[in-house]
Formats: sequence, structure tokens, C-alpha cells
Amino acid sequence: MDWMNHYRRLRQDAAKALGLLRSGSRIFLGSGCGEPQHLVRALADNAAKLSDVEVIHVLSVAPDAYTDARYAQSFRGKKYFVAAAARQAVQEGRADYTPIYFSDIPHLIKDGSLGIEAALVQVSPPDEHGYVSLGIAVDVAGEALETAKVVIAQVNPRMPRTQGDTFIHISKFNAIVEHEEPLVRFLTPQPDEIQLKVAQQVAKLIKDGSTIHCGLGRLPQAVLAELGNKKDLGVHTDVLTDSYVDLVESGVITGEAKTYFPKKIVASYCLGTEKIFNFVHNNPRVEMYPIRLTNDVENICKNERMVTVHEAIEVDLTGQICADAVGGRIYAGLGGMVDFLRGAAKSRDGLSIVALTSLRQDGSSRIRAALSEGAGVGVTRAGVRTVVTEYGAAYLHGLSLNERAVALIDIAHPNHRDALLTAAREQGLISESQILAPLFTGVYPESYERMVTLRAGEQVFLRPVKPTDERMVQEFFYSMSDREVYYRFLHAIKAFPRKDMQRMVNVDYHREMAIVAVTGEIGHERIVGLGRYVLGQGDMPEVDFAVHLQFQGKGLGRAIMNALVDIAKDRGFRGICACVMPENQASLRILYSLGYAVTGVISQGVIELCVHFDQPVDEPSVNLNYELGYNREPESQEPLTAL
Repeated sequence: MDWMNHYRRLRQDAAKALGLLRSGSRIFLGSGCGEPQHLVRALADNAAKLSDVEVIHVLSVAPDAYTDARYAQSFRGKKYFVAAAARQAVQEGRADYTPIYFSDIPHLIKDGSLGIEAALVQVSPPDEHGYVSLGIAVDVAGEALETAKVVIAQVNPRMPRTQGDTFIHISKFNAIVEHEEPLVRFLTPQPDEIQLKVAQQVAKLIKDGSTIHCGLGRLPQAVLAELGNKKDLGVHTDVLTDSYVDLVESGVITGEAKTYFPKKIVASYCLGTEKIFNFVHNNPRVEMYPIRLTNDVENICKNERMVTVHEAIEVDLTGQICADAVGGRIYAGLGGMVDFLRGAAKSRDGLSIVALTSLRQDGSSRIRAALSEGAGVGVTRAGVRTVVTEYGAAYLHGLSLNERAVALIDIAHPNHRDALLTAAREQGLISESQILAPLFTGVYPESYERMVTLRAGEQVFLRPVKPTDERMVQEFFYSMSDREVYYRFLHAIKAFPRKDMQRMVNVDYHREMAIVAVTGEIGHERIVGLGRYVLGQGDMPEVDFAVHLQFQGKGLGRAIMNALVDIAKDRGFRGICACVMPENQASLRILYSLGYAVTGVISQGVIELCVHFDQPVDEPSVNLNYELGYNREPESQEPLTAL
């Protein structure tokens, strides 16, 4: 075929090309930043010649004239994701919104359900073989071109030529309109201070070597900006934005650990500016594929350590997620949210994250007892895994409704926790006996988190206890031997009731503090050590600590005590006290060697110690008094070796 002559024959102006359209038909428009703007403007100009045309637009990010009220008799838009530019048209009834997963749209087109008669797309100029590239808008364009009876292409030299499944031969077109113009630019608004804190909480969960996908919205895009200290990340996404470019150029995104399309950045469409357009042009590292590949759950989960991040509008206490409506008014869409949440959940070591700020701009809570009137359930209770706010992360998968409510209240804004607890009790989600931390004082102190390396090189995460640790703390105590229980509690204990565990994990983080030593990733954590202090009648809190048998002798007990000492000092206490059995030599050695003078009394077979922060020492200094009746002289000084 002499494609050059064929190309010349097809070349015409927009008005003539759009003469191929007929009234009552359904036409497809190229998506996002790849929208053929020149053809869209010409479509509005030709409105008088057309009636009742339905315009299929998967993702529109530019204001489109054809949705103007004066063209209502000629065109009606149908949107599958409502970005800012289309929001008003949908809310005013000049365009329709169809809730659907992006992964389902290709089937909807191919099986004829949509009945697309014409497709208007934007492509790059042809290469020497007569192939053009769909560039930055591959998504479902291929299915639309295969189905449509009339295909009109705007050939724009500014459309990047991308690798992957993007090439279309010019023989597939019925008309070609050459027109150079800048591509649609899409700018994500800058995150505010609270959104940055949420992004930082999410970034803490993402490990080196993960393959990432961040959805549209300020929060997911803000997460990308917080990944600068990660290593060897990969990318498998539907949407590629400017934020990814910085991570590539800084060496964070290498794809070295990627298991599906190794070393390749896989995407389906781009939303951004010249920054991303220039990056993907003729870049062999980037491969663009149809939505049917990128958003297929089975393909997504082929990436080990797949992490996906999406933004929610609100979440109720059972875990239902609303992501597309505010007060019944459509705000966005489902897009690839559920596709990637499911895919990442099936991935080996994968992580599905839904993020939101704890408050709306008006101060109301985004974590709610029940979803707002008119809010749609975009992700069901069973579909959500991890919810993150600026107050931390709640891993909900496998939790009961009671446990979910506790976990979500714990990451809600402190001003709303009491009301949420009351509502949860009224709904029967939480029993009347459930204990939660005191209002205002129970804000999780993230600054006390630390990673410690033990003598054998193992890493253990030390952090303040959370209300959601109740069952893990209970399991930790049941794993202790009778001897260890006796050492810690100074008497035999056979059971650790839930009410006692609730008291231990619901603390105010000041008068009461507990530190847990945790191994494993979120959702698969295990407590291997615990330290705690409680302030009683005096001005020095009493401490105790315990370490799982498997981790004893590795320095974990000392690390826990060092953490408790740092917290107690930071909270303004002048020292700590402890009651220890004389035969508990390991605990005594740790307490004696904290770097402060130790005084105490031996009474009825128990050593009551005080560690004085205002008396630092270079060598262990222990001064013990003996109560009368004990077989020692009072006021005697006992060397460490004697204990």
C-alpha cells in the first residue's frame, strides 16, 4: 500500500471531516491531555448540523464547548470520570456520569453495548512506515477505533510518540486533520500542610523495591513527592503524571525490582504538562498500553510489592469508602481505584491504601459514623485494606466491625473521637464496656517511633501502643512462660482478660505510656516486646518491661528501656521506679546500666528501685537500703555484682 498517497487523500479540514458525522449517533472523544481540541472546537461549530449526538468521553480535563447549554439539542456528554472541568456540566445536568470501573470500559465498547459510530482522536505524525502513535492517550482508544465506523484523527506534531501498544496505521482512518497546537495541560493543585502530613504517613508504609501506582488527586500525587528516600521503585499505573518524572531523574524509580515488565514504566495515559509529555516521547523506558492490560487485576498483581494509593472523600466506621460524590453531587469517579485496590491486595507483599484528611474544610469529620446522605459506596467494607489519615494508618482487612470502628476512631481527628465513640456504641459497633483513651490526651505521639537494630542485625520497630494492639498484646502475654509472667507481674497469672488488655493499650501517652516492639509489615505485625510506665501517687512513674523468649539476649530489653527513659525525660519526669525480683538478673542489669544513679529498697523479697535522671553516671551506681528484719545492715551499699 502506498500509505503516503492514502494519507494525502484523507487529509482535509475539520469542517469537512466532521461532515462524516450524523445526527443521533454516538461518538468517542480521545481522553485527558490527548483530547483532540481542534476537532472538539469544530464539533461545537458544527452544532447546527447535528442533533441528539451522544459524546462518549472517558476522562475530560479541559472545558469543552459542546457541553454548553446552547448546544443542548445537538450534544449530550457522557463522562466515565468527572474531573474539575466537567464537574459543573454534570452537576447542572448538561452531561451524564456513568459509574464504572475503568477495566470494564473496553468490554463495554467491544461487545457493542455503546454502539460507537465515530471516534475522534489525536495522534502523532506518521513514521516512515505509515504508523502514528496514540501517544499519551492510549486507554480505550484502540477499542473505540476498532468499533467505530468513522475514525477521524487530528495529527499534531506535539503529540509524543510513545512505545508499547500505541501504534495505528493510517489505513484505519477515514479522515485526517492536520493541526498543531499545545496539548491540554493538567495541573494538580499543591497539597496543604495537613495533606502533606497524610502523604508522609503513607510514604512510611512504602518499602524499597515496591511497584507503585498513585491515583488522581492531591493526596496520592503528594505521596509521590515524599518518596525521595526510597530505592528501586517501579511503576505500573493507568495514569502517569509529572510527579513520576522527578523520581526517575533522582534515581528513585529504576524498576530493578519490578517483576512484571521489569525495568519498564508501564502506563495507559498521561495527565500533566510538557514535563511528562517530553519525558515519554521516544523514551524506551516508558511503555504505554491499553486499559485492558494496565487495569487488569491479574496483571496488576503480577507485580510483587504492588502499592496503590487513592484518595477518599469520606469513610464510615465499618470501612465503606465514598470517593465520587459530595452531598449527592458527583465530584470525581471510580476510575481505576477498585481495579488497583484489588490488584495490589492480590499482589505478593502488596499494599492497598485509601488516604484522606481527618477533617473537611468546615471542620467536620471525614471519618463518619455513617456515610453522608447521597454518598455512594465506591469501595465496600470487604474491599478496603488500609486507611490513612494524618493521625496514622488503620489496617482493616480481616477485622471485625468492632475492631474496625476502634481502628478508625483512633486515626480520626481528636475533636471528633468522643462523638464517633458514642455513635459507634449507639449503633452496636462497640460495646458499652469498650475503653478508649481520654479525649484530647490520647493523640498518638508519632515522634516516639524508632527503628532499632539488635545485636544479630535484626531490625525491630519500637512505637507507642495503639488501641488496635489489644489482641496482639494479649497474644504476647499468653506467649510468655509462667516464670516470665511471675517476673513481670510479681505473682502468677493464668489469664489476661480483654478488659485488662484494653486498659493497657488505651493510654493518655503522658501519665501512662506503653511501648511495643513490633516485627512484620502492617497487617502482619507481631509484638515481641513491651515496656510500660504508669504514674501513681508520686512524681516518678513505675516501669516494667518484658521481651519474648525468642528475642531475649539480643539487646531488645535495653532498647525498650532506653525508649521509655527518653519519653519519661521528654515528658518532664525526674526519674522512674521499678519493682524487680532479685533473681531477675537480666532486668536488673538493664536498669542499673541506663546511665543514671539507682537507689532502692529491698522489701519482702522485692527490690524497689528508683532511677534518677538528675544524677547521670559513667559507671553503674547502685545504693540499696534494707528494711529492718532483713538479714543485712540498713543503709549498706551493695555492688552490682552482689545482685
